[in-house]
Amino acid sequence: MNTFQTIILISLFGNTIIGAVVFGLNPRRRLNRYFLLSTLLIAVWLLMMLAVSFELFGRLEFWTRQVSAAALLLPLGYYILRLAIMEPDLPPWQLWYRLRFHLLAILLVGLLCQTPFFVVRTTFAGMDETIPVSEYGIGIYPFILYFIIMSLGMVFSVRRTLRECTGIRLIESQFLLLGWIAGFSFGVVVFSVAIVTDYQEVTQFLPLFALILDAFVAYGLATKRILSVSEVLQRVVAYFLVLVVLSVEYALIFLTVRFIFRPLFENAAFASHLLATLAVALSVVPVESWMKVISKRIIVYDLVSSEGLLARAGGMIREILLEVELVPDFMRLVSDAFGVPHAYLLRVAGDGQMLQAYPEPVGRNILTIPERHGLLELLRSERGAITMSILPRMRAREDVKQARAFLRTNGWELAVGGFMRGQLKIVLLLQARKNLKIYDLRDQRALQILCDQFAVALENSYLYTEVQNARIYNEILLNALTSGIIAVDMDGRITMLNRNAAEMTGFALEEVSGKDYSSLPDVFAEAVRKTLAGEEGFEHEDVVISEGGAQIPLRLSCAPFQSHTGEPLGVLLVFTDMTEFKAMEEQIRRSDRLSSIGTLSAGMAHEIKNPLVTINTFTQLLPEQYDNAEFRETFFELVGKEARRIDTLVNRLLRFARPVKGDLRAVSLHACVRDALRLAGQQLHRSQIALMEDLQAQHDWILADKEQLNQAFVNLLLNAVDAMPVGGQLWVSSRNSVAALDMQFNGHSQYQSCVELTIRDTGVGIEADNLARIFDPFFTTKERGVGLGLSVTHGIIQEHHASVHVESKPGEGTTFTLHFPLQQPSDQTGKERVP
Repeated sequence: MNTFQTIILISLFGNTIIGAVVFGLNPRRRLNRYFLLSTLLIAVWLLMMLAVSFELFGRLEFWTRQVSAAALLLPLGYYILRLAIMEPDLPPWQLWYRLRFHLLAILLVGLLCQTPFFVVRTTFAGMDETIPVSEYGIGIYPFILYFIIMSLGMVFSVRRTLRECTGIRLIESQFLLLGWIAGFSFGVVVFSVAIVTDYQEVTQFLPLFALILDAFVAYGLATKRILSVSEVLQRVVAYFLVLVVLSVEYALIFLTVRFIFRPLFENAAFASHLLATLAVALSVVPVESWMKVISKRIIVYDLVSSEGLLARAGGMIREILLEVELVPDFMRLVSDAFGVPHAYLLRVAGDGQMLQAYPEPVGRNILTIPERHGLLELLRSERGAITMSILPRMRAREDVKQARAFLRTNGWELAVGGFMRGQLKIVLLLQARKNLKIYDLRDQRALQILCDQFAVALENSYLYTEVQNARIYNEILLNALTSGIIAVDMDGRITMLNRNAAEMTGFALEEVSGKDYSSLPDVFAEAVRKTLAGEEGFEHEDVVISEGGAQIPLRLSCAPFQSHTGEPLGVLLVFTDMTEFKAMEEQIRRSDRLSSIGTLSAGMAHEIKNPLVTINTFTQLLPEQYDNAEFRETFFELVGKEARRIDTLVNRLLRFARPVKGDLRAVSLHACVRDALRLAGQQLHRSQIALMEDLQAQHDWILADKEQLNQAFVNLLLNAVDAMPVGGQLWVSSRNSVAALDMQFNGHSQYQSCVELTIRDTGVGIEADNLARIFDPFFTTKERGVGLGLSVTHGIIQEHHASVHVESKPGEGTTFTLHFPLQQPSDQTGKERVP
């Protein structure tokens, strides 16, 4: 197989592959079908040439005539494609009717080619020649005239195309013309070289005309994202100039080096080739850059500057942070840069569908795209712009049909998706440009980059807006709080001070912001110091600060705060002014005292009046019954008994009103509890009450008066016995815990380690209405009770800086929980041994 046959086979194979690929992209598209037909016409011509090269059946003249006849079909392919581009909906029969004169001319000239008037003789000039030489008759003139007329028709069609076509139809027509001009130019160059050099073998490269033609036309008709013809020409010219410059450079360096080295070295040609190759390799990049600049000056066309556009967009994104400003400015930038009359921006909603964000919807007229719409699916799969010119070139899938219907119905020419972290966030919809030019590949790439950047900027703007709203909301919320709040960072600088904190401390944020925490009141500064040093914070500690010469009671909480990653950020102080609370508390205490005095007075009147009535009655009868010995004996016994009753009542009342200050010493709480259980043991046994003792506290030393504490415990045990008249169970248990105790010596409550004592019975319980009054003096539900036992017990517990809590449900029993502060080793001097 010679070189000519190889070139034919390569051209035939490439032509067939290109036609099949374009047809396979969308077999239903008429333009793709007609392109396949044009490649088949070229294939017929190449097959005829192959038959000539093999001198098939020894009939060289016959196959030469067939090559010429098949060449007549080549211009037909151009006119078929041109009509299909100009009128894409033209039915096939009308297309062939429009080409009736072309077909008639092909038929007549084709018949002429089969006569001796066309080819007289065809022979090979020599044994080594691969291209036959033909001698033509007068029939060659109609043949040439046919091609001249067809060429002129192509020239005139250019004017009509530029006048009637716009958008993608214009681009397709331009690439069709470019393909034929490039192929025709290649053929002219080949024939010119053959004539000038008188070397017929050069024409063996003529079949490559098919590949050049097919490459340009297929690109213009079938590629999804197409460059403009000017851009393609600019690149072709640039690469052609690069090839020419590098070839000239190679030749000059080779000749120069060989001329210099030839007298010096025997193998100067090798060195010349090597140096020339190295020089060309080093020159490729700069030469390519220079030739691109030159080609841009040779072929000038209107192109949106991607670099300038992205720079403007970047500046706008950096300067504008609010979403309400960013969206309109971005849309104006796109509209101005690409000359778009109308543009819409849709943004993803929470349910996945796209909702109109610009222009701002009016009423219910809002543009929406469902989440599973074909356009969105295409944008996600293609990850590039979707134009009306792209969709006809794609297979007619359901998503392609939906996208095409949506864009066509709403008058959109282009849709671009903006992605962030692989998720579709926005969709930009643009109408056709005012200058009717298409959005070519460079435009689409610029818009894609722009939309991706804008999607990120829009998300950041949304987050910034949310942060700003949250900051304003937090500031309003913090300033509306009745509590004061101060924040200190890890460097000890004050970072935040709300309005109430400023009012309570007398500081303003601008005065203390950024200053060291030591400028705060001593109580606050000490709390911050300990917390920054690594100590745990505290809650609800009562403190006092001085402000303007006045003492302000505060309830203070201090705690460290951290970031979402657990990194410590600083210390937070939260405090509340307790002045009004203390005043209200004092008022309540005063009311309670007055109420207690009234209850006490009523109780005393009732309790003292009963024995006085008895004494008064017997005193009135005494003069009359004095001689009655039995009366006198009863009188003396009764009067003494009632007097002792009044004395006992008065003593109890005195103990309640003025409890004797106990001799507080370090004692074992468990020892006191066991003493009380021994004293009440007989009553527990008599009432058939089972005792459950569980004193588990490891530390039980407290500061107490043992006698008073025994009295309080016995009162609680006897009350439990009275609550279980038919027997039951009594639990006495202890454990160590931490509780807030009322520390009377410093006037506020604080959390500290303590021993917890629990006394629980299974008695009749206490009604909810009575539960809050059980410690009131003279309140009792017993038939013969006075109502001072629990009042005295409560007073004793308070004297020991302890707390008592009562829970009870009728029919289920009652639980008394007492918390006594533990004593530190330094306070346990002179403590008693546990018996």
